[in-house]
Amino acid sequence: MRVTSQSFPADLRAQLQTLSEQQVALQKQAATGQRIHTISDDPRAIRQTLELQSEARLVEQYKSNITKVREYVDISYANISSLKKLSDRAGELATQVDKTKGKEALKAYSMEVNQLIEESVRLGNTKHRSGFLFAGTNNTSAPFTPTRDGNGKITSVAYNGNAKTITVDIAETSNVPVNFAGEGANGILKNSDSGADFIRHLIDLRDKIDAEDFTGIKGTSLSNLRKDEENFVNNFSLVGSIQSRMETASAIMERRLMALTPLISNESDADLTDTLVRLNELQNVYTAALQTGSTLLRSSLLDYLR
Repeated sequence: MRVTSQSFPADLRAQLQTLSEQQVALQKQAATGQRIHTISDDPRAIRQTLELQSEARLVEQYKSNITKVREYVDISYANISSLKKLSDRAGELATQVDKTKGKEALKAYSMEVNQLIEESVRLGNTKHRSGFLFAGTNNTSAPFTPTRDGNGKITSVAYNGNAKTITVDIAETSNVPVNFAGEGANGILKNSDSGADFIRHLIDLRDKIDAEDFTGIKGTSLSNLRKDEENFVNNFSLVGSIQSRMETASAIMERRLMALTPLISNESDADLTDTLVRLNELQNVYTAALQTGSTLLRSSLLDYLR
């Protein structure tokens, strides 16, 4: 290839410009620790990095969802546990009441059952953050509204929620409920399938004690309380299985995130040792090009006419 004296300066400037750009790119990599700054640096790596980062963000969201759901489910579990204890105590009182008890004892039993009713309504209306736990999806207002007689005793309770639940994704193909329905086919306090109706049955037990209906207590009341107890046990199992699923999902998401982090790093992070070596080589090449160019540009035809 024929190189004229006029083309050499232009070629030298172009080569020095290319070397300068390469040095700037390596200096940026060394300063930021990132190998890629624009799409043109490595289109394949950019695509792979974006896909991995998108998956990592999704995993982080699942982890956040699990943390939030666990909070609600744990509180629901605690409330169901408290309701189960009330149910156990109601069963004990129904068993203890008989004809041998005097008026004062029966009055004491009735007063205690009345307190169980009050506590059941309170637990049924438990609120966490901005929503009521046992109201289904209609969770902006208290689900249980009691009606009282002239003495302030609860005579009935109206349910204002619904039988639906709010679910949250904890994995790509898995979701769990954040809250539960107080009534319905899977109701916590009233289950239309099993016949459980805890607050109604407590009211009935109190009224039978007041009426000294011992036959009704030993028959209907105890039978109904057993249905309530079984319903609470079933809900214990349900909530426990949800907690187990969340523990498993949380462990899986943690492992996924740990696996994704080095993959993202391998695609986008610069190898500092290799970068510094390459930068040093380019600096030497740049210096040599300057020196050679300076020497050649100072030369002329007169230097050889002697």
